[in-house]
Amino acid sequence: MKNIMICLEKMDIGGIETSVLNQALEYKRRGIKPIIVASKGIYVDILKENNIDFEEIEFTLENNIDMKKAQKIMDIIDKYNVEQVVINQLPCILSVLPACIIKNIPYVAYVHTSLKVIQDDDINMYNWYEKTYPIYKDLLKVYFQNAYKIIAISKIAGDYVIDRYQLSKNKLQVLFNSIDLNLYKSTEKENKKEKWVVISRLSKEKEQSIKNAIDIFNYYDNTNKTLTIVGDGNKKEELEEYVREKESKDKITFVGARNDVKDIIDENDVVLGVDRVILEALAMKKIAVLIGYDKPKQIITKNNIEIEANEGFCGASLASLSIHEIARKIKIDNINTEENYQYVKENLTIQKNIYLVEPEMQKYENVNSEIWKLIEKMQIEKITLEEKLNQKQESGSNRQIEELQAKLEQMQIELERIKIENGKNFQELQSLYNSKRFKIVNKIANIVKPNKNF
Repeated sequence: MKNIMICLEKMDIGGIETSVLNQALEYKRRGIKPIIVASKGIYVDILKENNIDFEEIEFTLENNIDMKKAQKIMDIIDKYNVEQVVINQLPCILSVLPACIIKNIPYVAYVHTSLKVIQDDDINMYNWYEKTYPIYKDLLKVYFQNAYKIIAISKIAGDYVIDRYQLSKNKLQVLFNSIDLNLYKSTEKENKKEKWVVISRLSKEKEQSIKNAIDIFNYYDNTNKTLTIVGDGNKKEELEEYVREKESKDKITFVGARNDVKDIIDENDVVLGVDRVILEALAMKKIAVLIGYDKPKQIITKNNIEIEANEGFCGASLASLSIHEIARKIKIDNINTEENYQYVKENLTIQKNIYLVEPEMQKYENVNSEIWKLIEKMQIEKITLEEKLNQKQESGSNRQIEELQAKLEQMQIELERIKIENGKNFQELQSLYNSKRFKIVNKIANIVKPNKNF
């Protein structure tokens, strides 16, 4: 293995982004060239500092396979002679999936999902994608079925995907949220429990978490205390207003998005957050407080660190303590950060939690770009036609519908041509075209399914 392409939405501050950065540096240490493909964000400068190649592509969400963007992905694959692709976020699959199939490149599907977004149906990420962009209802099954391997940061999240999309359990491998201890080293030896920091996106799903942190800090009894809130997002103004109502408002500072997160952690005594920021705090021997997505949770200690490592530090299985109880325990308890660090060192280093495909190419059966272009074309026309047919008859609408029907008939002729040229696989595509609900992508799952069960 020589060259790996890693795809994600944006190289900005966040758990997935710092995880990708750790992966890229570890690949590089092993003599493998990582190529990051994403839209620009604050972490791009760090990639440049480490001589890691970056290709800018914006992965926008839409209800359609994006073949134009897929061509750009294929150009990057050719440019760097890519041998493996890592896909970290679902918007990427609209273009990266067809590119991998056309170029016959194996891809690894990462599941970074926290338990919070699969346990609650109202905010379930997969439900949202399938409802908001219906193409995902079938495309996600295609995506996971044809992945060389599905890597999950927790067994529960991985099992959920396997069950939901009816996949072979052999596809799944659990690699815990992990960290590069060469990067995350603490220089501060004394912990006075005075300087606190929250590192988070200031977004809707994290809003209550940040409010929990503010409330714990506000109740904490220490005249020298300070709280720094690092991050940006559409809830910043609401959170600033929330702070203004607190007794400790003059000791709380918002500093916006930063790309020197490990330095900020190093400067503080107590780190409050969820998910990956907790791991980073533990690696730097800081007091780590898991503030939960809804209710506040607990301080991480040797009694709960293994449970939380298995859950990606989201706090799903931990009992919720009160704001007052957590503040009191931070003040009076002797929290052994060295024990937490040793657990991270023994179990959660990036060197022990990174995946490479075997030196063998993926085998997709007779799938080429013409299929995907046809799917894209028919998908758009079918949706447009159905929308027109459902509208009330208005002046000129019948003519528009007739034009759309004529276009679909023309595609039928094109489909017949492709079928003659390419043989039996397109018979399945033909029956798919005539199916009642036009479930194109669901049937394509059987066409593109690999020869081997990995």
